[in-house]
Amino acid sequence: MNITIIANGDFPIRKTILDGIKAADRVVCCDGAFEKYVGWKGRGPQPVTVVGDGDSLAPEVLQEAAAAGLAFEWVQVEEQEMNDLTKAVRYVVGLGEALESITIVGATGLREDHTLGNISLLAYYMEEYPDIRFRMLTDHGMFLPVRGEATIATKAGQQVSLFSLTPEVPVSVEGLRWPIRDRCLTQWWQGTLNEATADNFIVRGGTLLVYLTA
Repeated sequence: MNITIIANGDFPIRKTILDGIKAADRVVCCDGAFEKYVGWKGRGPQPVTVVGDGDSLAPEVLQEAAAAGLAFEWVQVEEQEMNDLTKAVRYVVGLGEALESITIVGATGLREDHTLGNISLLAYYMEEYPDIRFRMLTDHGMFLPVRGEATIATKAGQQVSLFSLTPEVPVSVEGLRWPIRDRCLTQWWQGTLNEATADNFIVRGGTLLVYLTA
């Protein structure tokens, strides 16, 4: 089963992302994103599940959704330690269904601190749920969390950036225009602005976030 979670950043406009929402087996909205989803004319599979503490969800949005004939279920989670994105991920995992992948959209834009926090959570989700593939799509590209050795599918000329969350662990890559060989990436900029030269590249290191342009 493939799940799409819509966070409360900029609602996507890239066609491939919107098509992916429509094709998902289940769509889950963080509570603040539901208003944007209701305003989107495309719509995905129903019912849509709305998850969060409710502080970003006005009652009139639920009324508007009901009036529009949108089937939805509202799951209120009062706990304040984790943000609504993590609440949505935990809800999906807690369903006990055979999950193959979780795609997160709408997690960037608006407040930069939320953007950085949401992107960094990919590594946390990978550690917590190693049997599920996570990816975060934006209108400009995609973030993937990786650990250890991984082969990443690309296309020649695609722009690639690596961000190490374990700067003490050396990183090596093969298949990019500018190779990295056993280098500790101690600053976020050090692994950025590279380029794929073939249909994949291999990365070896600790815990990293990989960014690929669309």
